[in-house]
Amino acid sequence: MRPRTSAASPSQQTGVLIPGTGSMFPRGADWTGDAIEIELMGAPADRAGTVDVGVHQRGAARQPILTRPGWAGWLEAIGVALSPAVAALLLRLRLMAPSVQPDPALHTTYIVDPRDFFVRFDGLLAGEGGLREASRVGFLVPARLAYLAFGAVPGFFVLRYVLALIVVAPVYLLLRRLYGPPAGVVGILVVLSSPVIVTAWGTDYPDSAVVSYAAGALACLAMPCATRWRRAWLAAGGVLLVLTAWSHGIGVPLAGATLVSYLGVRLVRDRAGLLGDLALLAGVAVAVTGLLIAASGVVLGHADFIKPTWQAYRYLSTPAQTARWHSSNPRWVLYVAYLLVPPAVLGAFAVAVARRVRALPTPVLLVGVVATAQLVAYVWLQFAGNVGALEEHYFSSPLWSGVCVALAVTVAELSRPLFDRPLARWLPAAVLLAVPLGYEAYPHVPSFGWAPFGIILAAVVVAAAAAARACARFGPQLAATATGLALVVLSGAILVLTVAPIPQGSHLPGNPFPPAPAYSSALGGSGTVYIDGYRIATELPGFVGPATYPGEGLLVWPLTSWTPPSADYVVYALGMYDRINHLHLPGNSPELAWGDRYLLKTVRPGQLLLLGSSAASFPAALRSLTPYQPTLTRAGELHSGALVLHVWVIRLGVYYHPPKSVG
Repeated sequence: MRPRTSAASPSQQTGVLIPGTGSMFPRGADWTGDAIEIELMGAPADRAGTVDVGVHQRGAARQPILTRPGWAGWLEAIGVALSPAVAALLLRLRLMAPSVQPDPALHTTYIVDPRDFFVRFDGLLAGEGGLREASRVGFLVPARLAYLAFGAVPGFFVLRYVLALIVVAPVYLLLRRLYGPPAGVVGILVVLSSPVIVTAWGTDYPDSAVVSYAAGALACLAMPCATRWRRAWLAAGGVLLVLTAWSHGIGVPLAGATLVSYLGVRLVRDRAGLLGDLALLAGVAVAVTGLLIAASGVVLGHADFIKPTWQAYRYLSTPAQTARWHSSNPRWVLYVAYLLVPPAVLGAFAVAVARRVRALPTPVLLVGVVATAQLVAYVWLQFAGNVGALEEHYFSSPLWSGVCVALAVTVAELSRPLFDRPLARWLPAAVLLAVPLGYEAYPHVPSFGWAPFGIILAAVVVAAAAAARACARFGPQLAATATGLALVVLSGAILVLTVAPIPQGSHLPGNPFPPAPAYSSALGGSGTVYIDGYRIATELPGFVGPATYPGEGLLVWPLTSWTPPSADYVVYALGMYDRINHLHLPGNSPELAWGDRYLLKTVRPGQLLLLGSSAASFPAALRSLTPYQPTLTRAGELHSGALVLHVWVIRLGVYYHPPKSVG
């Protein structure tokens, strides 16, 4: 097949460089055929020596395969595999994040000792979906396996490393095959320097898995590859989407928006084999769900996670629960600057890829459609539905899966004029490394909301994209300089929007307004104190010991103030058994209030766990428990670094029922 070129002089037909190939397509060519198959350096080739880049539109071309030494591919693979560790050192990533609510600790309980929790609370909590955390097996199963293999803290970091690779490997390949190796490095840096993703990885809340699975799935579905590998990448994307859905309920609309977008793009661009591909995705969904059922039964002791998920959905959809967890005053969003990042990135993406839709490569089109659909789904859930998809940062952070991939494609598109220059093509990656390092040197961003600074910065992101695109008209040196400056402005504005603290006094009537996320300290911060607190919390189940009979129950009584940040580690330890609720200490006095006595009478726990940063209040607290026939069974201190947690386990004789002897 030969292209029909337009009438032009040879000097005008210099050609268009195909990234990663070193080959030129004539300018003005009118390609015909069913698919463009372009050999990209490092991409797998089919028997004909070509690679299907996923641009299923009119046009075809074949380029000769470029060979390179085998060791180069191995070095590249090792570099990608080590990129999370290198980024953690260079960017001084905060390796663990503060838990601003007890929710992450609830999941840590199932990671450390799930069976004991089921023995204690299964009958009491199952009816209202109280065991819903245990149904998030897409996260809990691999987290539990990491814990069993490596221990608490090492297992935590091993799993995070795996989650990071699930994102950076396919994103790197996607950008590399579309634009070349420098763009692949851009994709890695966009992901690993995102304060939202770094913070999500920093706790045991399942958004850490959802954001990784969803981003990896999008890259797999959009992956340019040889025809024979298409279904392998499709199956990989399907596996990650199923894990997304079974990691947290908020992952369901995320996966749904991705699938609907994929189907829409396929219907427009490439209907051939679509039914077979959908059947493959359905088979993957059934197979992965079946494997998760078996794995959940083995490692968590509870195989059925589907029924608790449905019970939790029904319970949380009741008017009382909706009123408790969903804001009735939508004006809260005007105080949260980081929520301007997704629309700003999509605006910059639209500017960067603006051209005829038919001329837009299918992988790029799919990334844009998926990221847009995910944002629309979240906005609808928040403001038209009854799910706090945006007001709770544990829920909103998975939205950055599509946002980060779209941002990486945006930077690559804006950097096209630099890709044929050996040195200048690495400029975008250098900018994306320099901007976070500059922030770490002076991490002081004032608090602001949408008006006026938030809106201005969002507009700056889009304007910087337009400026970068206009730089292609300049001469080579001027274009490189101007593009680099535009990317500095673009990435800097996005970073400032992300880390800006929420203004003080922004609480509104009818708005729960959860605590603000710790995005400002994700880069250049320290997670040492959070690691120490996590280590102490994960030692609690072993200290308390297993329940001696089903339904024994356990309540927690903190003997110190649990208000962050003065006692973050006490808060986390408290959250390990906080599924029912904890006893309150009005005025920090070690005396039982009327509400505490009512809770004891209602729950009838066999054990009481007392926690404190000091032991001064324990004697008075023990005396106040006299009517309940207390017996001290364990007392001790849990240490890690500079943190000390005093712990007491008390058996309440009026409620404790020892197991019957077996005759």
